[in-house]
Amino acid sequence: MAPRFKVRALKTSKVFKNVTIISIVLLSFFLIFFSKSDYFIINNIKNFSTSVINPFTKVLSAPFTGISNVVNEYKQFQSLKFENKILQEEIVRLKKWQTLAIQNSRENRVLKRLLNATDNNLKLVKTASLVNRNDTFFSKIININAGYESDIEKNMSAINERGLVGKIIETSALKSRVLLITDPNLSISIKTISDGIFSLVSGAGDNKYLVSNFIKNDKIPKIGDIVVTSGTAEIFPVDLLVGKIAKIEKDRFYVLPFVDFNSIDYVQIVTSK
Repeated sequence: MAPRFKVRALKTSKVFKNVTIISIVLLSFFLIFFSKSDYFIINNIKNFSTSVINPFTKVLSAPFTGISNVVNEYKQFQSLKFENKILQEEIVRLKKWQTLAIQNSRENRVLKRLLNATDNNLKLVKTASLVNRNDTFFSKIININAGYESDIEKNMSAINERGLVGKIIETSALKSRVLLITDPNLSISIKTISDGIFSLVSGAGDNKYLVSNFIKNDKIPKIGDIVVTSGTAEIFPVDLLVGKIAKIEKDRFYVLPFVDFNSIDYVQIVTSK
């Protein structure tokens, strides 16, 4: 009985050894195979993800991305709109300041010219500003913001930096009315600087020229001659600038005043010393 058991034990041991060797070989083969094939599988997964999953994900996320972009753009638009409103308000404020600065600068220049315009033979009564004007076909009148409380009296002369403006025809406590030299009802005694030709002129009715209605000794001045007040009628002080001869027609001539009556801001009320 003992030899049979020994033979069987040897056979079993040999079979187990062979199985073990075969198992190790197979295991090694599978390990090597899977270690090599692992890269292939991973690459396939990557390719599948790149070609299928990523585009599908992008398609699904596109609406959410678009909405997010729209929201961001709307927020940016609201921010820009608010900043634009602030800038517009700032521009309006700057324009107001610019307008005020230009107005003040213009007034300062006018006042400086007015100070330089007063002749040594004149007495300055008051510098006044224009309140309103009453230019009609029949009369040319402006109203100023000074009256008899400022020692202004009827028939005083009104001038500006360019020359004779008119004369006071009515006063109240704080206001006065000035009849402009372009009014057809106001006659001015003038003379030419070059030849000393005396004449009377009045408004031509066109709010632009003065026309002669009397010429002493019938002497016609030349075009371009400068005329000033003569002082002979004792209405205006002598030698106030009036204008220059602009045109001549037969026995009369036309004077273009130096004063721009459409842009009067300030006047000086003066009398002779």
